[in-house]
Amino acid sequence: MYIFILKEYYNNFKIQKNNKVYLLPELPEVETISRGLKLKIIGKKISKYQQFREDLRWPIPTCMKELIEGTIIKSIARRGKFLLINLDVDYTIIIHLGMSGRLLIYNPFDKYRKPSKEKEMGIFLHTLVKPGKHDHIKIDFDDGSQMVFNDVRRFGAIDLIRSEKLVFHKWLSKLGPEPLSNNFSPQVLQKKIENKKCSIKAAILDQGIVSGIGNIYACEALWEAKISPFKICSKMTEQDCYSLVKELRNVLKKAINSGGSSLKDFKATGGELGYFQNLLSVYSREKLNCKRVLCKGKIKRQAQSGRSTFFCVNCQS
Repeated sequence: MYIFILKEYYNNFKIQKNNKVYLLPELPEVETISRGLKLKIIGKKISKYQQFREDLRWPIPTCMKELIEGTIIKSIARRGKFLLINLDVDYTIIIHLGMSGRLLIYNPFDKYRKPSKEKEMGIFLHTLVKPGKHDHIKIDFDDGSQMVFNDVRRFGAIDLIRSEKLVFHKWLSKLGPEPLSNNFSPQVLQKKIENKKCSIKAAILDQGIVSGIGNIYACEALWEAKISPFKICSKMTEQDCYSLVKELRNVLKKAINSGGSSLKDFKATGGELGYFQNLLSVYSREKLNCKRVLCKGKIKRQAQSGRSTFFCVNCQS
């Protein structure tokens, strides 16, 4: 028997806990997981729902079992950093993976299948291991497969809402436009930041201005656009906004095509999901030479609003 593991990636903002630093997933990682789920659970009927604790980061709805058993997975989507599992009965399951969340798809019919060297988007093939003590939710499908929500640090979250009310959910209602959608443009960005006194990096990390952007891709896009992360929003020109929106989209698309970034060695899975970390131009490259052609600057790391900001001291002035 083998297991498909959809792993959460620590790539948004630093969280200090027990003297350790953890990073949350950004848009490309969640999009990668969403695409992986689409390949494996759409069209499947939920035969059994089990939960083994009352809460994760917030309480788990007590009505989950009653409302989702017997339903069919209609579609999978993403909004910002949230996964949306749409059911055929006008309900949507909302999942946030938190610091250490994982979605695992067990397939009992792959017993004799040899692990493939090729990876599918968001999915890895591994030998089945016994579910551990950090498996908090299990969903059985009628074909014998199973999806497990595993979360060691219980910073993830799950909720259920009528699909027609999804846009009003407290986790989603205040999210800004998707950066890869037509709702996000240089004009939209400029309008949202024109009266703000914070830095441009702080602004694009604000999920109410644009959703899904985290620390890694904010640093990368600002470097590509040659904009200082410390530039005050009110001083951003029309050209600055055009360049930043363009580079945000380019960086996110490249990261999604690379399966996201993995900055931590996940020994339990035997491999990394994404490899965009190998293509990073500025993030985590402190004291190294700038990768920009003809630029002789060095990459500097500086604390900014509780996060590490990486930038070139020469070309991001």
